[in-house]
Amino acid sequence: MKKILTALTIIIVSFSATAQTKTDTTKKSNRYVDYGLWRLQGNIALGKPLNTGGTNMYWVGDLDIYCRQNVSITSGFYYFLGSYGGDKRFAQNHMAYLGASYHFKTNNHLDPYFGILPGYAVSQLNSSSTYFSDTTKPVSSYPWSFNPVFAVQAGMAYYANRFFNVFVNVKYQTGKHFSDIAAQPLDEVKISFGLGYMIWARKHWVRFRKPNDNSQ
Repeated sequence: MKKILTALTIIIVSFSATAQTKTDTTKKSNRYVDYGLWRLQGNIALGKPLNTGGTNMYWVGDLDIYCRQNVSITSGFYYFLGSYGGDKRFAQNHMAYLGASYHFKTNNHLDPYFGILPGYAVSQLNSSSTYFSDTTKPVSSYPWSFNPVFAVQAGMAYYANRFFNVFVNVKYQTGKHFSDIAAQPLDEVKISFGLGYMIWARKHWVRFRKPNDNSQ
């Protein structure tokens, strides 16, 4: 999964470099994203733990607020729905993030980006996990644990019209679950894609249409 994230990042950076060259040779910019854009979405995400195997399922919601044309404040919440396969080591595994994303300059409605997202996890070990069936591995007595995590993300959105966008996002997370037993890894790659929504919010302007753009 790390290779997938690396490959996606390379593709996005390469695309952005090409788009930048085209933009520099175009007199009028047709770039859609700008400050004042609020982009939000709620979808299902898949998570691939890098140490425990199996697949995690999440309901994910996130919000981007563009404070500059190339920079947005990024927040997100992942609600753990369950694990499939692997040792199912966690009974609860929720995460929240708050950070920033850099949006590479293009001359169209595409929006490739890269972000850095510190956050936290609220997690609980699963006493019935096959991992703890070995009697030499004690089970934590903690009902849950609050732990810091750190993530980087790469992705791309396409703003199809003034109401909707489609997106793909890949996030790599690292961290540990701490309790009264040995720390357990929270390293994971998360993938989400689907339909997002947006609205423009500037001074004296809160609408679906981009300010000063009658074509939207």
